[in-house]
Amino acid sequence: MIGTEKLPTTETSPIEVKQPLAEYGLDGVDCPICNNTGQIYYEKDGYPYSRDCECMAKRRSIRELNLSGLKSLSEIYTFDKYIPDNNLSAKLLEKAKEYIEDSPKWFFVSGRPGSGKTHICTAICLELINRGARTTYMLWRDDSVKLKSAIAGDPEYYDKRIKQLKNVPVLYIDDLFKGGANGADIKLAFELLNYRYNQTQTRTIISTELDFKALRKIDDALASRIYKRSAGYCRRSPDRNYRIDPPCDITN
Repeated sequence: MIGTEKLPTTETSPIEVKQPLAEYGLDGVDCPICNNTGQIYYEKDGYPYSRDCECMAKRRSIRELNLSGLKSLSEIYTFDKYIPDNNLSAKLLEKAKEYIEDSPKWFFVSGRPGSGKTHICTAICLELINRGARTTYMLWRDDSVKLKSAIAGDPEYYDKRIKQLKNVPVLYIDDLFKGGANGADIKLAFELLNYRYNQTQTRTIISTELDFKALRKIDDALASRIYKRSAGYCRRSPDRNYRIDPPCDITN
């Protein structure tokens, strides 16, 4: 018997055990509970049953990271590799780690390009995934375009995707309103975030180049919801683009 349930088996109702999950392959998850089948098998009232193993939430999150293209960044965007070089970045790292241990809330970080927003948010997501939380990554610039075009062109895709984004336990929205915000952008963001605003057991992580003053000009109702749910975790990244402005002088 594979799994943690200690229920009896019988010769008349044998349990067919699946093979290890080939489609996940190199996801790095090795689960001794289900022997990497992704299923827990047991019997009840003489009938065989199965359910998802707890490792499946982590496997699906890793698979979604792979499909999103964020997986390559996850190897370098960790807490260990985020090196604070000033009080602002040190406080950002401290609050990110504190957020992991807190009850489900939102985490909001704003700042200029290259200032470490994606690094710190990705590190949060990786830690939550490692703890078994189902996590979805949404790159606003790309996903919002797909969703807006699907409203009329492919409503079935829109309904399926927006439902997933609304209900996933952890949603990371990267670069909210990158490139501007028209009426359709605001409507999409409000539909998604207002729904999650009312789901008290979900986490929403948001990075953006816009501060709250700019967000309020776009939509005050949306900004106020973000502010309230991320109370205590509204942060500003350092005013430096680390991609082109190194934290110290480089000398030979």
